[in-house]
Amino acid sequence: MKTPPPRLNYATRTLWVSSVTTFLLPLDYTVVAVALRDIQRDFPVDFSDQQWVVNGYTMAFAALLMAGGALADLLGRRRVFLAGLSLFTAGSLLAGTAPEMLWLNIGRITQGVGAAGMFSSSLALLAGEFTGARRTRAFAVFGVASGLGAALGPFIGGLAVAAGGWRWAFLLNVPCGVAMLALGFRGTRESRDPAAARLDVAGLAVFTSAVLLFVHSLVTAPQSGWTAPAVVVGFAAAAVLLTGFVLLELRQPRPLIDVRLFADRVFAGVSLVPLVLSISFWGLFLYMPLYFQGVAGYSPLQAGLAVLPFAVPLFAAGPLGARLARRLSSRLLLAGGQFLVAAGAVLLACVPLNGGAISDGWEYAVGGAVGGLGAGLINGEMSNIAIGLVPASRSGMASGINSTMRIVGMTAGFGGIGAVLAAVVHHELSARADRFPGGVRRQLDRLAAEVATGDVRGATASVPEPVRQAFRAAADHAFATGMRAAFTVGAAVAFLGAAAVLVLVRQPGGVTRAPGAVTRPPSARRACG
Repeated sequence: MKTPPPRLNYATRTLWVSSVTTFLLPLDYTVVAVALRDIQRDFPVDFSDQQWVVNGYTMAFAALLMAGGALADLLGRRRVFLAGLSLFTAGSLLAGTAPEMLWLNIGRITQGVGAAGMFSSSLALLAGEFTGARRTRAFAVFGVASGLGAALGPFIGGLAVAAGGWRWAFLLNVPCGVAMLALGFRGTRESRDPAAARLDVAGLAVFTSAVLLFVHSLVTAPQSGWTAPAVVVGFAAAAVLLTGFVLLELRQPRPLIDVRLFADRVFAGVSLVPLVLSISFWGLFLYMPLYFQGVAGYSPLQAGLAVLPFAVPLFAAGPLGARLARRLSSRLLLAGGQFLVAAGAVLLACVPLNGGAISDGWEYAVGGAVGGLGAGLINGEMSNIAIGLVPASRSGMASGINSTMRIVGMTAGFGGIGAVLAAVVHHELSARADRFPGGVRRQLDRLAAEVATGDVRGATASVPEPVRQAFRAAADHAFATGMRAAFTVGAAVAFLGAAAVLVLVRQPGGVTRAPGAVTRPPSARRACG
């Protein structure tokens, strides 16, 4: 008689649920990159309006992450996680069946609200089930899932669009969401902060408003202009609100975010890592499908395949990062990963980005692989460290901080890289303006904006027939030059982030790797390297 296989324990089921759902969240950020062109065929609106298919999800996700973490500590991590997963699944269904752009964007915002609840509580769920070396391995799996979701988004989106149209880029979440809800209800345990008596409503409102204004200004600046009054006022208001939030939290006995933690150099240094990684790696990565489709003329599936060099190292590097975390100091591991991301961006800046030549450039494959390796090594470990730096009862808060840094960084990277790209494209086209008739020169601002979003073919089609070939060559050159500039900026950000870790995570002590969490400034010698 055969022995029945052992049933999965709570820790294993929690890891499965957290990892699969974490795979879906960044996937839904990058999957849209290859679906936008097909969405435009069904909903013929301005391309800048279509960007809200990406931005609506991002804004809701980033603005509500801390709220999700606070509610998870107060109401229960499992409860908030399952509620968020339910909303995310419902939003996916709404987006995939939307009859018009308005309902598509409502679905995307609903997905973002649900994603905030899921992502902010999933790390806390893992922290409650795993300790010591097992926690390091669990967070490595979590990091691999998150990285693969982001990296495979364009490929999976390309498959979905090729097989059944753009709606399946959203509908594929529904069966996964339903399956994970069933497993989550049966296979996860509840935990909460026993000292959380009430919610810091004032702090939550001020912080959410500050993040919302900041992210809104970031995503609208490339189209409106960085000096537009609405953008400047938005950034200024966000800064004022954030300052008010810090002052408010310093007076709270039970703050939403214990801002005093940032006075500790180690915590500040570790908290910078997800922000810098998201700007320097994911901010660049999100523009690659636009290049492949807009300039190189790839189909959605071909564009997805072209970015796979980023994805394979992410998968391989997660377990390697977990093993290195037991042998290297956090300082060296985190800084080393960011140095690899910077090196990958430098290699990518050397690729001859001029149409089909990109597919022949060994620098592209190597650059993507080196950057993906660096990101994969630290993607899970930076979350493990962040959770370990606070009392276990406040793991929801630490998870929310870490997650907010990730998403705000990704948005800042997308907006900042977009600004660099737009400025270089406009400069390069303006430098060649004398080659075109007066009617084209008068429309140069609009044409440059279209080219900067990757719509090179659309911009070319709107110029007179006699100059289309010349304009297309100039637009391709301008976009390629902009991409090289963007890679250079990404490399600089990654180098600065690595240097900041080496400087900040250096005090006697550093990051504790002992089981459980610390309740005082860290003092483990290993973090000094």
